[in-house]
Amino acid sequence: MSDAWTALERTAFLRTRRGLVVREDRRSDRPASLWTLVHVVWAACDVTDAGQMTPLTGLTDLLERYRRGAGYAPSWRAGRRYFDDDAWLGLASLRLAAITGAAAHRERAAMVLRFVRTGEDPAGGIRWVEGRSTRNACSTASAAWLALLVDGRGDRAFAGRIVDWLIATLLGPDGLIADRIDRGRIDRSVWSYNQGATAAALRLLGRGDDAAAIAAASLATFSGERRWREPPPFLAIWHRALLDDPTTRSDGLASVREHVDRMRRDAFDAATGTFTRGGIGTYDGRSTIDHAASVQLLAMDASAR
Repeated sequence: MSDAWTALERTAFLRTRRGLVVREDRRSDRPASLWTLVHVVWAACDVTDAGQMTPLTGLTDLLERYRRGAGYAPSWRAGRRYFDDDAWLGLASLRLAAITGAAAHRERAAMVLRFVRTGEDPAGGIRWVEGRSTRNACSTASAAWLALLVDGRGDRAFAGRIVDWLIATLLGPDGLIADRIDRGRIDRSVWSYNQGATAAALRLLGRGDDAAAIAAASLATFSGERRWREPPPFLAIWHRALLDDPTTRSDGLASVREHVDRMRRDAFDAATGTFTRGGIGTYDGRSTIDHAASVQLLAMDASAR
């Protein structure tokens, strides 16, 4: 894990007069998207928790360059704000608060939740992005998860309402959550992080049996080659949810251990210090988000060894 984090700093971090910059890919200097930066922050928290120094202050300062009102834009150049990106940022901010003890991170999580709530569609669920009609599992489940964690009580009415819509609309006969619905058409693609976020929200709502059913279906689906080809940031969120639940922690640890063992054996590229070989999954070929997620998975594995 330590070497992997060092490789991330070497390939993705730039120190400028304005402060730290994270680039989207080691092959260009284009600044990272918010989605990528969230995974870098999550990785930095995990590595810091393990006792290694990381530039958490520089990363949190960098986050503020993306802020637009109560929400955060996908890039420095603004653009339509994505409700799922902001919900993931809220969850990462809660992790920052736990690591640093700084109230500002919890305040950021509460602020972005207020923005994410504006994405609730009258027909149910949370829209994916401003100005569009598609309602996605990744935005709805992450919003509910965040709402239930952002303070001691959690916004149970809001979370329960959007989770009820999610289950009624996107839960398939295979026991898994489909990707999205737009103009009445459901995209039945299944991704691991949607299962993890939904199970996490259900558990926090006290619906343990429903959470366990989705967790079990996802563990049966995302194993072997299917797990190997899954985008690393999706796997990181899925495993994070499994490990947070005492009832699925053991199975989650077994899954992450199998995956990490294969990463080390088949995917490691000694020239870059990253995990890109052997047909391992990728998120659009972007090196920074993939490697940041790999650092998270390595940290999860290390925490249980």
